[in-house]
Amino acid sequence: MYYDLTKVLSYNAFLNILIGGRGIGKTYSCSKFVTKQFIKKGEEFAYIRRYKSDLKKSVPKFFEALNKNEEFTGHKLYTKGDSFFIDDKQCGYAFTLSTAQDLKSSNFSKVKYIIFDEFILEEGQKHYIKNEVESLLGLIETIGRLRDIKIFMLANAVTIANPYFIYFDLTLPYGSDIKTFKDGLILVNYIESSEEFLNAKKNSSFGKLIEGTEFGDYAINNIMRLDNKTFVEKKTGTSKCSFAFQFKNKIYGVWFDFNAGKIFVSEDYTENVQFFACTKDDQTPNTMLLSAAKDYHCWKLFVKNYKLGNVYFESLKIKQATQELLRIMLIK
Repeated sequence: MYYDLTKVLSYNAFLNILIGGRGIGKTYSCSKFVTKQFIKKGEEFAYIRRYKSDLKKSVPKFFEALNKNEEFTGHKLYTKGDSFFIDDKQCGYAFTLSTAQDLKSSNFSKVKYIIFDEFILEEGQKHYIKNEVESLLGLIETIGRLRDIKIFMLANAVTIANPYFIYFDLTLPYGSDIKTFKDGLILVNYIESSEEFLNAKKNSSFGKLIEGTEFGDYAINNIMRLDNKTFVEKKTGTSKCSFAFQFKNKIYGVWFDFNAGKIFVSEDYTENVQFFACTKDDQTPNTMLLSAAKDYHCWKLFVKNYKLGNVYFESLKIKQATQELLRIMLIK
């Protein structure tokens, strides 16, 4: 009835991204796997959450379900502070991504597995940390060094418009539940709920309450809840590229179609337009910092039309990246 990690493990991917409905057993399956590996081989694990408040809620419950279901009878599983123990031996460490830089000189030579839980933010939760993907990569390097480790990133079916899908240029599998990227180094598993699990959830009191609602599509049918395709549209053939901006190592072109009264943001751009860098990290020779060019006519026109609802995006990932940029620029 619940999620099983076996199929994913058979691919032997380095970075495993597991996305599925609430309560399907993603965390349970991963916690069971790393517990078994420690008992069998002495291989340790790291458990990551974004903020300290997330750890305080989740660490004490990490072994709770395994103990309740008596998965490891004869073994003592418990947590103490930010550490995990099996039979009074430390088997795991809990870290926050927001303080990952503090661990650079630490030694985790026995850590074989990393679990990053709830890596996609739900609506209304705290924001992603600055340069989050790079922070995770730095933490992976600190823990793994040159060893062959395995990372599991878990999330509910919220949105593909998140920093990790944008950074690695990932998509969901279509026509299958698994898709690999970068020659098999990255695996994305869009988990399909079993009929037994779906029926159990639909027939529960809560399932009947949310039946036919948008939240029901998310909680039961595993439909990405925040992937609102409003303002997602391909640019017209009569659009002209006005300027381009670089944000988080990607270049986006801004295309105007005055006849249609629409502006489009695309990954396409032309070389003969003004290029802007959104941050100093993005700046390269012959690019102007956008913060120093807020009075640039086309940028002002772009922002004005965004506020009027006349700006469209060629994909959800472009929409998310542009909205993140505009939030930064309009707050300053």
